[in-house]
Order: sequence, then C-alpha cells, then structure tokens
Amino acid sequence: MLQHPAAVRDAFEHGASTFLDVLRGVSAEQWDQPEALGELTTRELAAHALRAFITVEGYLAAEPHTDRVLADASEYYIAALSGPNVHEGVAARSRQAGRQLIDPVGEAEVTVARVLALVAATANDEPVNSFVGQMTLIEYLATRVVELGVHTLDLARATNQPAELHSDTAAVVLSVLTQLASPTQLILALTGRQQLPDDYNLMR
Repeated sequence: MLQHPAAVRDAFEHGASTFLDVLRGVSAEQWDQPEALGELTTRELAAHALRAFITVEGYLAAEPHTDRVLADASEYYIAALSGPNVHEGVAARSRQAGRQLIDPVGEAEVTVARVLALVAATANDEPVNSFVGQMTLIEYLATRVVELGVHTLDLARATNQPAELHSDTAAVVLSVLTQLASPTQLILALTGRQQLPDDYNLMR
C-alpha cells in the first residue's frame, strides 16, 4: 500500500527530532554498554539508527544496479529480509559504524540536518536506488521512518528513557509493519481473542 507523501515527510521529521532528543539523553557511561537487544552497544545501535539518514543520501546519488522496481515500502522489506544472513550482516555493519562514531550526538546532529535539507529539496517520486531495487523517495522514506522509530525506541529503553514516538511517526511505522503481518492474526490479537506467539517478529 502506497504511503501518503505528506504523512511520511512529517513522520520522518518528527522521528528525527525524537531520535536526537534520545541521543542527547544518553549519559557518557552508557555509550559503550550493551543495549536492550543484547548484541550491540548503545554507540553501535546509534550508528545503525543513523543509517536511516545516511542511506537516503547514498541511494539518491547511486546508479541503478538492478532492473527490479519496488512498488512500496512493504515490498522493500520483503525483498530486504529474504537474503541469507541478513541480521548477521546488519550487526557486523553496526559494529563497524560504531567504531567510527566518536561524537554520537554531534555527528548525528550534522547528519540529520544535512539529510532533512536534502529530503525537503527532493521530489516525492525521485528514484532511490536501494540495494534490493529502485523505488520512489517517499516509499523508501517510509522504510526509514520504520527503522528510525524502532531503533529510537530501542535506544530509549536501553538507556532508561521514556520509550515514546510522535504520533505521526508511530502511524507510519504501524502502517508499514501491519502490511507485513497476517491481518487475521493481528485482528484476533488486538481484540483479545488470540495471543501472538512468544517469538512473534515481523523482521525475521
């Protein structure tokens, strides 16, 4: 399902603001402690979350490397999660990026400001050449809202801060994620008729 451009743009901007607020709330001793997911330090998770901005910049400048065209954000996730060892690769890249993130807050502020300005100056239907196929900026931006929202919550929980998102950000995150889920399973769970499995995870 295609996302509404104005809603995605608002969600991305609010998500960026919340992300920076959470980073500013991290104490010096927390940066290199293991975070809530147990695999990465807080610094490494912050570096991974910053990819929500860095990949927008990189993919807008990239040349097409596949003929595949992705219709929407949910199709992106289906393609991106279908490869072997996806999560191991993410963890490895996060650790590498974390080693290079010396000033998390300062570097994030510069990156976020630069990418927000780029997005504001770019048309909704501008092609983005992601590693799994080409899609419009707005649909790719919706996937970045998901990544930004989820990992902002991870960072907040790991550093004992309130785990909250702006309603605009949360709405886009839920819109994309529910497209990856079984509607019947969600309806039954949300109305108290059936519990979700203990290991339920749409990102596997």
